[in-house]
Amino acid sequence: MRVLFTTFAAKSHMHAQVSLAWALRAAGHDVRIASHPDLAEEITKTGLTAVGVGEELHLDEQMQETQENIGQDVDQLESQAQVGLDMSETRPERLTWDYTLGVFTAMTSVVFQNCCSDRMVDELVGHCRSWKPDLVLWDTMTFAGAVAALATGAAHGRVLFGMDLAGSMRQTFLEQLASRPPELRDDPLREWLTWSLERHGATFEESAVTGDFTVCPMPQSMRLPVDLDYVPVRYVPYNGQSTVPQWLQEPPKRGRRVCLTLGVAHREVLGSDRASIGDLLEAVAGLDDVEVVATLDENQLKDLATVPDNVRAVDFVPLDALLPTCDAVIHHGGSGSFGTAMIHGIPQLIVVDGVWDTINKSRHLAAHGTGLYVPGKLSAKGLRELLVRLLEEPEFKRNAMTLRREALAAPAPAQVVPTLERLALENRRR
Repeated sequence: MRVLFTTFAAKSHMHAQVSLAWALRAAGHDVRIASHPDLAEEITKTGLTAVGVGEELHLDEQMQETQENIGQDVDQLESQAQVGLDMSETRPERLTWDYTLGVFTAMTSVVFQNCCSDRMVDELVGHCRSWKPDLVLWDTMTFAGAVAALATGAAHGRVLFGMDLAGSMRQTFLEQLASRPPELRDDPLREWLTWSLERHGATFEESAVTGDFTVCPMPQSMRLPVDLDYVPVRYVPYNGQSTVPQWLQEPPKRGRRVCLTLGVAHREVLGSDRASIGDLLEAVAGLDDVEVVATLDENQLKDLATVPDNVRAVDFVPLDALLPTCDAVIHHGGSGSFGTAMIHGIPQLIVVDGVWDTINKSRHLAAHGTGLYVPGKLSAKGLRELLVRLLEEPEFKRNAMTLRREALAAPAPAQVVPTLERLALENRRR
């Protein structure tokens, strides 16, 4: 069959699709990945076929402008949640009608419509009409995939990169919406999707928001209580084109090794990190029996007077090769860093960056003794104390290995292919 993956132009979101895309390709299916033209080169580096749709997204410029606008609003309203761009809230007492409506109003206009411009939607529909995929698998924020599938009769499913915040928030919103008077049932996301679908001769159905099914890489214990059809899949790290350096093939020189990484998303998209590099390095300085491998580039290091003697700063190293040699990892909570640490059973210390599900994952780790997190203002002293706990208290490693076993129990991408073949047949509309 023909399978079309689609995501907006964010490298980390595309990386979350690569293992499953290659599993389908290896099973003999024709696979393409559609995105904005500025992601095409990264797609082709995976060995898969790219399809450019819409104009270049220039995500770095959009994100910087959005961050500046959010920052002004946050200054006035006290928190990002009050701006309406926080889908991570799961506490029932906080999830009022005003809150959930505000989230879908803000996310639709600020995030979803920017990720999926009219031109991107139109060109993706055009490609689907020409190529006629049997199955469209779309990133959970790339609703253009759902529109294109419904407009052309293909089966379609979401591909999550983390916890299903959108599905959880949508479930709460729909429950609240049903109890509202008919004249007060505002649904901004549905209104936008209805308009997009009608332009292409299709009608709205709720699968436009949550898919015919959802491919989920999170272990069962970390899934939110959402009543949707989930297809579990094992998280398989993908780090892009990389070479294992010689020093990584040798044991650590100081006894124990800790990875410090803030991922690539912030430095490539925002041009900065939310955590202080200086505080992070101060926290690990002087730990004489610990070798720290810090994935920091020249721009991140330029304002530092010196790098501690026990820190090896490298621009990039594949986490899938590095983390198995580590005793702990300090990271920002991104899906790639979290998933790779999880699959290798490495205790995690998360410096929460506030993006998407980072606080949810952090709370889960802390509650289950798999890791620790810094929820608020970072201090070098506080971070060092948490890291020492992670290294010295053996229950963190035991619990991390328990989470690893649960993650490995999920079917590998190749084992999910027959399920996707069945779902494509069951949900096709032509």
